[in-house]
This record gives sequence, C-alpha cells and structure tokens, in this order.
Amino acid sequence: MGEINKIIEDAWNHQDNPELLLKKFQEVFEQFSENPLYLFEYANALDFSGKEIEAIPLYKKAIESGISGKKKIQAEIQLGSSLSVTGEHEKAISILSRVQKETGDPAALLFLCIALFRSGETEKALKTALNFIMSSNQGLLPEYKRSLSQYLDQID
Repeated sequence: MGEINKIIEDAWNHQDNPELLLKKFQEVFEQFSENPLYLFEYANALDFSGKEIEAIPLYKKAIESGISGKKKIQAEIQLGSSLSVTGEHEKAISILSRVQKETGDPAALLFLCIALFRSGETEKALKTALNFIMSSNQGLLPEYKRSLSQYLDQID
C-alpha cells in the first residue's frame, strides 16, 4: 500500500495545477484501476477540478470495490455532493440521508441540506438542519424545547 500512498501524495502536491494533478492520476490508471483508495482519490481530484460528472463513476467503483472506514464515508458524501451538483437530486438526497443517519456526521448533514436546497426543498433543508441542532440538546435548548418544537412543526 506504500506505493499507492506515494502516488496519491505526489499527485496532490500539484493541487495548485489541476491539469497536472489529474495527469498524475491518469498516468497510473491502468495499474491501479481496481484499487479502491486510488479510485477514491482520483474521483476526489476530478471533483476538485470541477469534473463532477467524471468523478461519479469512480466514486461508485471505489465504494463497490470495498473502500472502508473514513474514506468510505467521504466517498459516499462526495458522491452525493457530485450527484447534487449534476442535478441528480433524488439519488443525492437518498445517499446523503442514509450516510447522515448511519454516521451522524455533521458534514453529511450539511451536504444533505445543500442537496435539499438545490432540489427546491428549501423548507425541508431548513427543518433538517434545525432538527439536528435541536437534537444536540446543548446550551439553553432544553429550556426552549417545547416552543422550538412547535415552531419547527410550522415549517413545511
């Protein structure tokens, strides 16, 4: 795994030059096209370069190929985000909703709210974010739970 990490690190050292960044990944595509970490990082580089449509199949393949742990969560979030950017709202919302429910990760929640907003579901985006804040039960939220819950119920 050391070789792939070196290739990835070398490629990302050129993030200030997206063409060179992508070229570094393209040069070794044949050699690592079945490696989930490589697929994820290449998709990430494409995404970073504004090539979301090209990134989507690589994210999917990385997930199908068994990427795991934090990288799997990132791959799923980034796949959902790319789908949202490209107008595939239902798929994006489905993936991001699942990831957020499974992980409770605030990044997944934020991407979900953005996907909901992009799809025209602004009230649902707002309500999703506010419900998450309410669920934290921090600060004075417990003092205002009843009234805030009533206000949230009015958002539709």
